[in-house]
Amino acid sequence: MKAKFVKIINVIDPDTGGYVELEVWKDPTSGGLFALDSSFLDQVEDSIVSPFNPTVTLELNASELKRS
Repeated sequence: MKAKFVKIINVIDPDTGGYVELEVWKDPTSGGLFALDSSFLDQVEDSIVSPFNPTVTLELNASELKRS
């Protein structure tokens, strides 16, 4: 199932005080939004298990990324 890219946000890591880039995605089954550290996504293929439904694998299509 294909997740929908929403946007990129930057947050401050509470431990290091540095900025972390998060990608926000929408789960099409639940309608829920979730964010993942961009550096994590660099280490995995273009799919993850849905954080809302562990029986669903979500495709995170890199071509949908729009730098904001």
